[in-house]
Order: sequence, then C-alpha cells, then structure tokens
Amino acid sequence: MKKRIFTSISIILVAIQTSCTTKGAYEAFQYNHASACREYRGQQQDDCLANYSQSFEDYQKERTGYSE
Repeated sequence: MKKRIFTSISIILVAIQTSCTTKGAYEAFQYNHASACREYRGQQQDDCLANYSQSFEDYQKERTGYSE
C-alpha cells in the first residue's frame, strides 16, 4: 500500500515538474510501469523493464510514422 502511495505521489510530482507536457506524461507513465517491474527478479525483471525502455522521441516517431 505504501509503495502505491509513493508511486502515485512520484507520478504527480513528475507531472507537475514537467508542467504536464506530453513528454512529462509519457515519462511518468514509463516510470510507473518500470517501478512495477521491480517486483520481479532476474530475467523476468529484465524483460519487464525492456518493455518500458523506449525513449519519448522514439515513441513519437513510431506514433506519427516518422522515420529518418
């Protein structure tokens, strides 16, 4: 329960700190999910974290279909 409260507060602070920009919201989302991965150990944790390691810039390119 304390872990969820801490995570929620962290997300709120990140959102406030980044003025609720799209990038800030994306990073808060990534942080929240990466924090949940900490409950796993070993390869499961690595696999979980790999799912949330995409940068915002790469996410945006993928979302808009833009490639260099």
